[in-house]
Amino acid sequence: MIMKQFLLKTAVIICIMLATTIVTRAQSFQPYKSNAIAYHGYSFPLVPGTDEWKNISHNQRVASLQLPYDTLQNITTARLLETCLYYPFNIDVFAFDDQIGSFGRIKEQFNGYAELYQRTDFVHQLMSLYGSRNVAFINQLDGDYDKGLYAFDYRIMEFMFADAALLATDTQAAQIAVMLVGKKEQKTQYSVYGNTNRVVIALAIGRCLQRTNAFSDYQGATLQTFLLTGRLTDTNDLDYIYTKAANL
Repeated sequence: MIMKQFLLKTAVIICIMLATTIVTRAQSFQPYKSNAIAYHGYSFPLVPGTDEWKNISHNQRVASLQLPYDTLQNITTARLLETCLYYPFNIDVFAFDDQIGSFGRIKEQFNGYAELYQRTDFVHQLMSLYGSRNVAFINQLDGDYDKGLYAFDYRIMEFMFADAALLATDTQAAQIAVMLVGKKEQKTQYSVYGNTNRVVIALAIGRCLQRTNAFSDYQGATLQTFLLTGRLTDTNDLDYIYTKAANL
């Protein structure tokens, strides 16, 4: 219940921020108000807060955010990753209790994700971006908007890692697991990160560890269901995964 209340509060805050952010059409897309973190991705022609955004339907908004064919073909993977990270409808992960399922619908909705996931250097670029972020940097940001967005960046990248774990090499998978464990532990020191995305990180770590014999002593079938589909039916599986991850 506490987790759901926190997630609902976070979603409401971010939605209000998006709705009240004033951006003119002539202005280039910039996620952070303070410009504390530079944006190098695609400049979306339509963003929350504009009159254009308010005056069209949801389907029209989704259509307007699709990347043009030439952009998909020519944008670098690093820039495409940032584009997906700041896709305006990423906020819809909070639309349902099943956030993993919600993220799946977001990926199907935006053509940038389809292109990103087929890039051969996607996993490398994601590891590089995630690793370059400093958890403590959130204290240097001004205002709740930028702090909330910085925390949300981590959440979206961790959703991506749940998929990247299936695409990574064995070496990358081992590195991803260690990285996620470390970042999760660091984030517990800052209340703004909330529940630290525990289920999604467990899914990503579990998919990395299943390549080894780490789960050879597991009894039952629910863990395999979770790792395969992302649907959690036994919360004890989370503790099991994190116990194994503690040995990394």
